[in-house]
Amino acid sequence: MAITLRALRLLPRTLFIAAFLVLLVATNVRLAFYSLELYEWEFARQGVPRTTGLTLEQLSDAGRQIRDYFNSAAEPLDVRITVDGRSVSLFTEREVLHMADVKQLVYWVYRLQEGSLLFLFLWVTLGFFVQGSDFIPRTRRLLLEASVLAMVIVGAAGFAAMVAFQPIFLLFHQLSFANNLWMLDPATSFLLRMFPQQFWVESTVLIGASTIAEALAMALLLTTIGWWRQRQIRAAQRKTPQFT
Repeated sequence: MAITLRALRLLPRTLFIAAFLVLLVATNVRLAFYSLELYEWEFARQGVPRTTGLTLEQLSDAGRQIRDYFNSAAEPLDVRITVDGRSVSLFTEREVLHMADVKQLVYWVYRLQEGSLLFLFLWVTLGFFVQGSDFIPRTRRLLLEASVLAMVIVGAAGFAAMVAFQPIFLLFHQLSFANNLWMLDPATSFLLRMFPQQFWVESTVLIGASTIAEALAMALLLTTIGWWRQRQIRAAQRKTPQFT
């Protein structure tokens, strides 16, 4: 019984920390999927013009269409570029169907981000309503703990991804998709040539590094606020007349 009560007391705190971590990661994933600049940067870094035979301008146009597809209700994906004055479709039916699955996954990442933000907003609003100003130091301590844990968890996950990205990437696909449409032939798939594995390695590292940097900035800010607050309290105590 005591263990159950302790678990129930820890549940709100655990949910807060989990929501904070999900918010950071999902926000950075959302920004990455929406960033045409990231697409263009990786196309250039990975030598995609050489492997696809397309110019950077054509690849940028294709990347823009893919980005817009992920952020709209339009179906199906039909990426077309102009080659020698003709409009050419880039992807096969299998690739288009796989991208529909990816879009569904992206949709749920977006909903997770929005849901975690709503949860944190309601937490803070209800906390202030119930506890008033006493809720401020508690929230500060909880945010600091969540920031430190986010750095540890994302750092550990990032290290694992760098050491064993291939099996983790494979496991991710096996768990995320209910079909084998993601199993494309590297020799013939234009989608794989546009987005080689190293594209995903570096994008994952970027998302992880951004998350750690944001959590670190939050931890430093909260630590500074706590130090400043304690300094104010000590200064006020020194100014208070002492009676004997």
